[in-house]
Amino acid sequence: MELYLIRHTAPDVPNGTCYGRTDVPLTPSYRTDTARVVSKLGIRPDKLYSSPSSRCSILAESISESFEIKLEYSDLLMELDFGSWEGKLWSEIPESESRFWTDNFVEAETPEGESYKQLFDRVSVFLENNLDLSSDEKIGIVTHGGVIRSIFCKYLDLPLDKGFRFESNYGSISKLKLERNGTEFFSKLIFWNL
Repeated sequence: MELYLIRHTAPDVPNGTCYGRTDVPLTPSYRTDTARVVSKLGIRPDKLYSSPSSRCSILAESISESFEIKLEYSDLLMELDFGSWEGKLWSEIPESESRFWTDNFVEAETPEGESYKQLFDRVSVFLENNLDLSSDEKIGIVTHGGVIRSIFCKYLDLPLDKGFRFESNYGSISKLKLERNGTEFFSKLIFWNL
């Protein structure tokens, strides 16, 4: 199986804004950016999944139309829920309030939100329910940076706190090759952040 992880194009938010579940708009250049990603993809996925956030769905719908393939949405592919921090500038969140999370973002939940481990767990449920690792399918997933990094951690067997070593630029594509042969599982990162 080939897994193509596609990050949405650039959002139109002030630098330093904390957003995850918030449905933010895309930059005015989104049509050009979207066309560039579709062209860069270069393969017709057998299946296409997307986060329902508009910053993902716009790109996913363009891929779906360009390659004439069905698109399925899943809330399990949503970005981290930052809870009461959503929409605030990081500089507006007092360090006394955020330190517990920045010191242990894997296990600590944001106020009224979730931890990175919770994001990883729900993304894992999606993957386990929708991917057949013994198939030869090409699967496209349009989603968010945190979700992409959690998928890297799952299939490359990395601790969750190491996933942020992988840069995930807006409009980037990363490819994983996943294989199951009997009880043996093999994964290989072919390219990332293309």
